Amino acid sequence: MRCANQRGLTSNLTVPARSPEDPTIFLEDDDRVQQLRRCINDATLLLDVRVIGSLVLLMGLQITRILELTTGDVAVQEATVQLKLDGTLLQLPPRLAQLVQKHLEHAEAAWKSNRAASTTPWLFAGLNPTRPIQPQYIYLKLRRLGLGGLAGRNTARLAMAADVPASVLAALTGTSIDNATDWANFVKCNWTDYIASRAQDHP
Repeated sequence: MRCANQRGLTSNLTVPARSPEDPTIFLEDDDRVQQLRRCINDATLLLDVRVIGSLVLLMGLQITRILELTTGDVAVQEATVQLKLDGTLLQLPPRLAQLVQKHLEHAEAAWKSNRAASTTPWLFAGLNPTRPIQPQYIYLKLRRLGLGGLAGRNTARLAMAADVPASVLAALTGTSIDNATDWANFVKCNWTDYIASRAQDHP
C-alpha cells in the first residue's frame, strides 16, 4: 500500500506503521547458563534435545529455524564444527561442536538407511523421514525438562544484542537485519561505543 502510494498509483493515503511488541518473557541469565550447561553435560537427555536446547539457549535461534537445518548445513573440519545459517558459517564452541558432530553422525546414518523414503537429509528428521521433527514435539520436550523455550531464546538474544551490532546479531541468529535492529533498539545499546571498545581491544 505504501509503495503504491509513493509511486502515485493510489490517492494520498496514510498507512500506519506497525510497531512490533517488545519481548516480555525472559529468564534470569544465571538460569539460562545453568540450563545451557545441563544441555551440554547431561548425557541422560536425548541427544537431539540437548543440541536443540543448546542452540536456543546459546545462540537465541528459533526452534523452527533449527529444524530447517539439513546435514549439509554442518561443516566438520578436523576439530572445527561450523553451522551454516543463511549462507554464513559460524564456528561452534568446542563442547557444543562435539554434540553437534555426534548428532550429525546419527542423522547421516539414519538418512542413508532411509534414502529411498526421503531426498532431503534433515539434521533432525521426524518419524516420517521426509519431514523434520514437528516443532510442537520439541516445544513439549523442552517444557517438560524445564529447558529453553521462548524465554530461553529471548534471554540469549538479549545477551547478544547487548554485546554485538545488529548486523552481527542477524548473522549469529539467522534472523533478518530488521529483527536484529529491533533487538538492538530494545536494549538501547550505543554501537559507536561498541566499535570504539573493539578498536581499543584490537589496535
